Amino acid sequence: MRSSRIDIVDETFVDAPPAVIRAELGDEAWARQVWPHVHREVVRDRGTKGIRWAVTGQVVGEMEVWIEPWWDGAIVHHYLRGHRQPTAPRDVATRHTLRWKRAVHGLKDRLEGNSL
Repeated sequence: MRSSRIDIVDETFVDAPPAVIRAELGDEAWARQVWPHVHREVVRDRGTKGIRWAVTGQVVGEMEVWIEPWWDGAIVHHYLRGHRQPTAPRDVATRHTLRWKRAVHGLKDRLEGNSL
């Protein structure tokens, strides 16, 4: 049986300096909460421009967060490319996307000083 291809692309503007955003992404406890379904191994640390990982677990492939300076803040690009593993839930891509959106919007709210 062939595994399903996963290709997720997301972009979120955060009104904060790229270095501040990158520092938050470097919090390993935060990253484990956001991506508990994959094991990450750094392939390329681009400093304030982001980070790229090889991933294994429920998805095997590559994942990246690229931080693009934009006006007074940055666009945070997130990519996941790979294959769903046979033991992963069929909706692993949807779950991944929802966890990421909650996390990046929480980060956005925290860095921009917004609260509900």
